[in-house]
Amino acid sequence: MIPFLDLRQINERFDSKFKAKFDAFLESGYFILGNEVTHFETAYANYCDTTHCIGTANGLDAITIILKSYIALGYLKEHDEVIVASNTYIATILAVKQAGLTPVLVEPHEQTFNLDSRLIEKALTSRAKVILVTHLYGQLADMDKLQAIATKHNLLLIDD
Repeated sequence: MIPFLDLRQINERFDSKFKAKFDAFLESGYFILGNEVTHFETAYANYCDTTHCIGTANGLDAITIILKSYIALGYLKEHDEVIVASNTYIATILAVKQAGLTPVLVEPHEQTFNLDSRLIEKALTSRAKVILVTHLYGQLADMDKLQAIATKHNLLLIDD
């Protein structure tokens, strides 16, 4: 067997610190919310140079909350269309559906496997309101081109 990536060796230098933090977490009894989550949210908001960060259980919850928030704010309404890459993970589609919106699948770029900006405008209808980008396989989608399309058509651009 040829080892691919020795994560044990890479992370060995963090072992004692990680175990100490994990033990403190277990001892606290706060497995949901608590000081560690508050600390993470504050630190991550600062890192992103934004005011707020909300920790969620997973990406499905995060995207659902984002979309439902835009509905609550009046930017979206039920059955508005959300452009997504056809090869995205099912959770992206589930979030769109849970928010009461309609996913519109657009094929990925054949080189990057990310949402193909060349195909988006062909998929737009009068109900299209969002481009939801999932960066895949360690490659970032072409956000400059996607932002230009979103601006041109007055669409929200959300990236996962």
